[in-house]
Amino acid sequence: MEQALYWLTGALGVPLVNWLKARLGLQGRAAMWLTAAVAAMLGLAAALLSRQLAGSSLLEPEGLLAAFGQVLAAATLAYKLLTQ
Repeated sequence: MEQALYWLTGALGVPLVNWLKARLGLQGRAAMWLTAAVAAMLGLAAALLSRQLAGSSLLEPEGLLAAFGQVLAAATLAYKLLTQ
């Protein structure tokens, strides 16, 4: 269930990023940084929702990096599937 939350969050992140890019008029490198920032925020939210991170473990980068990586991978996969 925990993994599904990360994948669902990543898939929902694609429309959010697309909306923000259109709203802010971002392209290129700025759009890439926006995508990374949204993935980081969604990864943190998904990790907190799954209760994987608690108290002192927020200071451990492994959990945050794993959540970020899973959300970014899911968002990339969803984007590739939607654009084809």
